[in-house]
Amino acid sequence: MYGLVAAALVAYTAIALIFKAAASRTRPDQLVIVALATVTLIAAVLMVVRGEWGGTWSGGALALISGALFYFASTLRARALATTPASLVFAVTNLDLVVSGAIVLFIPAFGQPVTPWHVLAILTAGGAIVLGARVRDVERIGGATFGSLALLAAAATGFVLYAHFFPGALLFFILLDHLAGVLLNGRVLSDVRRAELSWGIPLGLCMFIGFWCLLQALTMAGDQTTLVLLVLSLKTPLIALLSAVTFGERATREKLAAVALATVALLLWEIGSGSV
Repeated sequence: MYGLVAAALVAYTAIALIFKAAASRTRPDQLVIVALATVTLIAAVLMVVRGEWGGTWSGGALALISGALFYFASTLRARALATTPASLVFAVTNLDLVVSGAIVLFIPAFGQPVTPWHVLAILTAGGAIVLGARVRDVERIGGATFGSLALLAAAATGFVLYAHFFPGALLFFILLDHLAGVLLNGRVLSDVRRAELSWGIPLGLCMFIGFWCLLQALTMAGDQTTLVLLVLSLKTPLIALLSAVTFGERATREKLAAVALATVALLLWEIGSGSV
């Protein structure tokens, strides 16, 4: 399981770096749709090759709803970026895994015991994410940012529920989840340029690898589902540090402290689980 989580962490970190690198070279709508279409196509091909057709109507509905929520959340996030610094928008919206992990703690079907250590670990992980993208001179965060966070948290809870209750049809979920975004804005595919294909296809490949590994890890997690989500949330402070190396951004004391704080969050979780 931990190998799958590590692979998902690497893939999602790569996704963020590709997005940043492609930002000045592509148009966001076209880039995202090419990536979503790539994931959809990969999932469809693998379903045919593997003969994996175990989806159900209820699972399909959950997948489409989760995918639509993710697409609308992305639209709100783009709107927020017009008025709020990008690093702060992404820091807040990347709390979705922390929030969904907290929700899972209180769902009896997951069988996760709730302790004060677990609650403290969740709060610490959230603090690490926001600290890692601390922006000075920002007095107010717009409602679009928090709206995006709410939708993303709901979408994340959706795929966690799916992985728990429908572990035998993960490709079916990946297909419909990403197809939802294509159906909502697929018209922009007719206006795709070479640059958007060059960046969007590798982006979609990383998205598929990350999501596939994450869903498999969640099916194996048992009563450690929230821990998997907390580990993956480490991508935010990690991306902040890698951006300093890759794009020349400042490696501030806040970003270094965020990585340390995120590590403390995982230690707190292990203490609460009796592993330390």
